[in-house]
Amino acid sequence: MCKGKTRRSRLLTQTVGANTLLVQKGADIHRDRERKPTVKNRLSSIATAIALIAIGLAPAPAAAQSAKITKVDVTAPTPRLPNGKPDFSGVWARPGTQDLTRTFTNRDGTSNRGEPNPLPFTPWGQAQWDNYNPTQNGDYAGSCMPFGWIRSFTPHPMQILQNNEYISFLFEQSTMFQAVNTEGLPHRKDWPPTWFGDSRGHWDGDTLVIEAVNFNGWAKLGTMGHPMSEGAKLTMTFKRPDMGHIQFKWVLDDPKTYTRPISNDRVFVLTPQVEIMEYACMEGNLASLIDGAITPWLGPKDSDKNLVYGPQRDWPAYDLTKPQKLTGVLKDVSFKDGPGILRMDVDKKPLVVVLSPLVRMNARGVTEEMLKPGVMVSVVAYANKQTKDELRAESISVEGRTADLR
Repeated sequence: MCKGKTRRSRLLTQTVGANTLLVQKGADIHRDRERKPTVKNRLSSIATAIALIAIGLAPAPAAAQSAKITKVDVTAPTPRLPNGKPDFSGVWARPGTQDLTRTFTNRDGTSNRGEPNPLPFTPWGQAQWDNYNPTQNGDYAGSCMPFGWIRSFTPHPMQILQNNEYISFLFEQSTMFQAVNTEGLPHRKDWPPTWFGDSRGHWDGDTLVIEAVNFNGWAKLGTMGHPMSEGAKLTMTFKRPDMGHIQFKWVLDDPKTYTRPISNDRVFVLTPQVEIMEYACMEGNLASLIDGAITPWLGPKDSDKNLVYGPQRDWPAYDLTKPQKLTGVLKDVSFKDGPGILRMDVDKKPLVVVLSPLVRMNARGVTEEMLKPGVMVSVVAYANKQTKDELRAESISVEGRTADLR
């Protein structure tokens, strides 16, 4: 992810109506990466004025947009536009959803209900998921490219500005924005594919529906690297049941990548005490890209074939009808040139267990340092149909931690 700039990290409690939330002054609470220092300019009067002019915003209720209001009753009625539709204006905290298969609720009330794992990948989608290697090939976010819709909803504050005809999303991350017409217009013709796609909005009662198509297929659905293709259709719905919350749902219909539509349900929480700031991604990342500390992303490395596992170790090579839970002593493990290969003794019988790529296992809480010879490990795994005493693990447990490997 872009390093951009440093942020204040002092935590305080903020009373919002009858609730006390843990917030971070001038930021949201999902800061998990140290970033290089730069000038901390606020995206304030000039930038906001440009945004207002650009989308022709009419005056909104003071509670929806005034920077002078830092406390609100989150259970108060939904603010509305002059046309009577819900007004989503405000600065919103969102759940830090790096992995779309996770379900959780944060201390500030933001939450995500994820997709069950394993995801319903097609063979092509499974190949993109397994082949994703940001260490070797770079990740487009580290090269300061646009994040695309779903990944943009995870890091750093986001402000919404809205009028009767448009809704504008101002993402602090890389100072990205999207302005979407909400009058039910058709998609544009002959526009080039883009990271965010071609987005059009319409209303279904009090629910705002945004549909996006015509993607370049390069964006990921989160930091973990879950893929999407250029032929995907993304449908996002927004509901504001009261002053302090947005109910957000996205559904991705992408037959090239997934055998059925996938989705997440999220809750955003109003943070009137937060203002978004300028985020100069390349200012923080340029030197790291030049000296190799960040691997430059030089375009997609998509392949129709699974380059990590090959046909011998792809999931169809294993008997997925018979999961086995095994516990034994770890003998050794290697992560060279592909997925992890773990050797363990189970009841004095030596077994070879194929793991996930290291980057996936690390992201889900089990590191290479934890897998030391002599420790007890447990796996849920499936036997290879052709290779005796070889299994592929869908999960691994060690030192009280369990990581999903699919």
